[in-house]
Amino acid sequence: MFDIERLISGLSVDKALDRLGERFLKSLEDETAETFLEALLAFMKIKFMLDPAYRKNIEKFRGSYQFRSRDGGVAVLVKFEDGDMKIREKTSDDVNVTVSFKDGRALMNFLLSANRDILRGLLNNEVLVAGNLNYMYKFGFMANHLQLELTGNLP
Repeated sequence: MFDIERLISGLSVDKALDRLGERFLKSLEDETAETFLEALLAFMKIKFMLDPAYRKNIEKFRGSYQFRSRDGGVAVLVKFEDGDMKIREKTSDDVNVTVSFKDGRALMNFLLSANRDILRGLLNNEVLVAGNLNYMYKFGFMANHLQLELTGNLP
């Protein structure tokens, strides 16, 4: 929770309402992005559970991913261990790779992009990646495979 008095202290009514509105929209944007990411990850988990061919991507694989926004509004931890996938709404420093998005909007832009290019996000300063990039490429492969299958474009 935030201190509303401190947020609007010394402002006119119009400025105070504008600031509160901006804060509300930012919060809504972050929560929407986090929920959307969790839904996509849940769908990926279901696919692993139901499709033996897809599940081979995580057999004997151990890795953890932290997806978050730099401002802390989004925090999703994903762990793969011996054919299982766990999704948690939390942060951890004990991960193989951390993907930090500028904000919830940058995360949504990345997730909804037809051509998810992590390098473009890095160059536009919307995404920071810390850790082993091989894990990111593996995750990207699994996500793209799922997307291609869903759209009927998997060769």
